[in-house]
Amino acid sequence: MKFNLIKYLNEYQHQIISTKHWNLGEWWVFCFVSYSSRRISKLLAILNISYLQLMKTFLVFSLFLSFSIISFSQTLNLPERSIGAKSGSEIVAYINSMSLTDRENAIYSEVISGNVPDFMRNMVQITDVQTINTQTYTIFYFVIPDYLALGNDSDYFLCPMTPLLAQRIANYTDCSLTTRKMVDDIWSAASVKLSPSPISPSAEMVTVPVFSQHNTTVWGQRSAVLTSHPLGELVAGDKKDVVISTMIYGYPSPGRVVIYGWHQSNGVPIQQLYNGHEETYADYSHGIRLVQNTVYVNDSISSVQEILSSPTYHVLLSDEGVISIPTYPVVVPEPQKPTSFCVLQDTDSSLIINISHNSDNEGYVAQYGIDGINFPNTISSISNNFTISDLASNIAYYVKTASYIDNDTSEWSEVLAATTLENSTTILIVNGFDRATTGNTYNFIRQHGEAILANFYGFSSATNEAIISGLAELSNYNIVDYILGEESSVNETFSNTEQSILADFLDNGGKLFVSGAEIAWDLDHLGSASDKSFFNNYLKSSYVYDAPNNVSANYYQISPISSSFFSDISTFYIDNGTQGTYNVKYPDIVIALNGAEEIMEFSGLTDNPTAVAFSGLFPNGTQEGKLVYFGFPFETVYPESTRFEIMAKTLSYFEYSVYTQDIEASCKVQVFPNPNTGEFFVKYENIENELLEILDISGRVIFSSANIINEELIRFTDFSKGVYFLNIISKDAKITRKIIVQ
Repeated sequence: MKFNLIKYLNEYQHQIISTKHWNLGEWWVFCFVSYSSRRISKLLAILNISYLQLMKTFLVFSLFLSFSIISFSQTLNLPERSIGAKSGSEIVAYINSMSLTDRENAIYSEVISGNVPDFMRNMVQITDVQTINTQTYTIFYFVIPDYLALGNDSDYFLCPMTPLLAQRIANYTDCSLTTRKMVDDIWSAASVKLSPSPISPSAEMVTVPVFSQHNTTVWGQRSAVLTSHPLGELVAGDKKDVVISTMIYGYPSPGRVVIYGWHQSNGVPIQQLYNGHEETYADYSHGIRLVQNTVYVNDSISSVQEILSSPTYHVLLSDEGVISIPTYPVVVPEPQKPTSFCVLQDTDSSLIINISHNSDNEGYVAQYGIDGINFPNTISSISNNFTISDLASNIAYYVKTASYIDNDTSEWSEVLAATTLENSTTILIVNGFDRATTGNTYNFIRQHGEAILANFYGFSSATNEAIISGLAELSNYNIVDYILGEESSVNETFSNTEQSILADFLDNGGKLFVSGAEIAWDLDHLGSASDKSFFNNYLKSSYVYDAPNNVSANYYQISPISSSFFSDISTFYIDNGTQGTYNVKYPDIVIALNGAEEIMEFSGLTDNPTAVAFSGLFPNGTQEGKLVYFGFPFETVYPESTRFEIMAKTLSYFEYSVYTQDIEASCKVQVFPNPNTGEFFVKYENIENELLEILDISGRVIFSSANIINEELIRFTDFSKGVYFLNIISKDAKITRKIIVQ
């Protein structure tokens, strides 16, 4: 007897999906038999391999395809049901008060997350024999054992839905809906034939309570025969089928749901083929039977769609003739780039990614690394809340996200980050720089995060959309660092909602560090009365000029005001477009109001202050809050050492200890030469070295030693070109240096 590898792996594809322990060969065959570019793309992303690598395995595994067929059962193409998934009765309560759109989105999310009973995953073979032009054809295909349900084996909900949702689920699972002929064949093959239980027609028959009522009735019938016919045997007679038909696009108008079946015990269906309802209609009697797309005809493999559209072979699955469009008209939405999300510190080896869920999305992908530029690691999830684990401790990880639907993946999001420190963090970085302006690389959290980490504090981060939506709450943090770059009146620096959230944060003792070149221009110069009030009373400033001396792209040197807490910082610069960020042409000139002090000004000019600070009660304050506001973007400050020092002074002003910054300054850790070819010296002073470690760009520790001698030569002949990070860790501090191998 010959062996058919395709059908063999179809039996075990659910097991393969659930364990996620595959070799490339298993993946090639699995993807081949699935007829799904969506799955191929998704699984390649998970494995982080290329199509070329995958297809190389064809030469090996194609040898097996010469074997012929042994029949194995098939499994429904869904992930494992999670432990905390809702039961059928919980689903009913969950969707009971939803609109039709929200209800169907919720049902779709439950299905693609794997919340279907275990017994429904093992599909049942249906066999039919037809004679076509004097030749005998045997066809067999696989169907789920009952109508599609949500929940678990002991508490499931046979879930009515519109044909549009049913088709979308069929597409996702690589299935089809039934035809009238298939419904008849399934009823004939069923070992459990239940008697139909109609409910008197009324306006309530399209509501969830009536869906649930009928579900209870059907469960009573099914549970009565469980001893002799356990779950997983083929059931018929409990619902009408939503079917594929020539009548979907026909009379009385396009866009119809076509129903058929509900066979009585004598085999006569209650419902003849009917298309009197629109495609958005579903009542308690409608059931969804999924049929695996792959079908087998004699010794050949085909698909439901190919058979139904064939002038010759359609009779194998259709008694209506050719069905040239064997699907309902589903328009799959484009996946949208995540805008509302946050990256949160979890433990010293894990981070949490939380994304505001769009019910159209099937899942999410995150890529991460440790420099904010390269993202060598990929993780995917059907959940919008997931964890990245097995990370190195005491560093910052930078993350970007995307969503996917079918075989399409959205654009990548802006970059966020969080740290893996042992101590819990009370600092949140918020990225509100969304404006598509020249030089915006959407990853300026790097400069902010590095400055915080250089002062030995951890942080989490969120987009400003996540603040607006409530996904991340400022009240959970002591300090908020708000990045506004060159955000301006086109995009709004602070919306009314953000203003309200920030005012509440400051009124309740929060500490806000905010920087951006257009905040005063947007809020005080062009803003509404409420914008001006927020700017004057909460950012404690008044707009003067749109640029130093009211001349753009001319002044880039800034000096601390001698009376401020920044007084001992040297004069520094902001980027003119040559220092790796962007050209700050229009930094705001502002003066302090309402008890604030001016803390920085443009060098060589009079009356051109550009930063203020305030400590005290805000207008509706109950606790002392604090503010540091820059009229220029913090990320554009250079040199880097000054940027780190400015952050240290800001944290100190917020009454955070900066003793570790003093350790950093006194240690004078050096790596030289840098860049190098893989050989370098490490020199350090005034530090008791407990551990030296080197990490690659993915955060993996590739070298570790507790016995490095000062100015010892470190040689790595197997270093590839790229960026690495060296940590010197003592009992008091961790000092990080970037190493570039060329």
